[in-house]
Amino acid sequence: MLGFCSMFALTVLVLLSVAWSLWVRRFTWRCQWELAATLNVALMGLAAFLISPLASETLGHWLHALTGEWNLQHYVGHDAWIVAASCICCNAVGRLRSVDGRDTQTRFKLWVEYPATLVIPINLALFTLSGATRTYYADLFRDAPTNTNGWLIAYWMVLGGTLAHLALYACRALWVLRQDPRSRRVADINLIAAGFGALAALVRVVAAPFNWHDGTLSLTLCFTCGIMFALISAHSWRKKTSPYRSLARMVGARL
Repeated sequence: MLGFCSMFALTVLVLLSVAWSLWVRRFTWRCQWELAATLNVALMGLAAFLISPLASETLGHWLHALTGEWNLQHYVGHDAWIVAASCICCNAVGRLRSVDGRDTQTRFKLWVEYPATLVIPINLALFTLSGATRTYYADLFRDAPTNTNGWLIAYWMVLGGTLAHLALYACRALWVLRQDPRSRRVADINLIAAGFGALAALVRVVAAPFNWHDGTLSLTLCFTCGIMFALISAHSWRKKTSPYRSLARMVGARL
């Protein structure tokens, strides 16, 4: 069983990786081609914090005092994972167009934008109907029983199914993207990270009906995915800017 200390260590490791990556990529917020990758890293860090017991003991109590509902931070964290997965797809598809020469906008809307948009209000309804807002859980993932709660089972299956779908869609785009020799190494690592994300979501889908809510495997895969995306995004940006660092130092700029 993944104890509190292990969970805390994993959370801290993700947050440190995300913080370093965002510092390295701090000039990418206004760069159209890099914004999706930076948002993905930031949202993964936010999600990792919001689903942790640390957020439950702090932000969770504050939200309960404000709204009278428990565990809202968990729901927002899960939404952050959905948007982060969408950003992975957006980043991969945005680069894919330059490789295969086809217009991917229609397919992106159909397979990524519409499902990600629809699932957020659907899951809010399922989350409310499950009664998860009426009982405090320091770790909703591991502590909330599902075998006697059909609404919560539905919530986890919709959430996990959506995340798996988005991660697999990103894998499909990355598989095509790796055909470009210039992008192959980064695409391969992103492909592995997206695969970890898809596997984490599928494990949760399979486990939910049987109340296998220990979360050891799924959380480890999920956080490994986040760490890999954070590190490879930082590496990718440093690689892209390395030819310009000497010039930047000469003019007193920073990259």
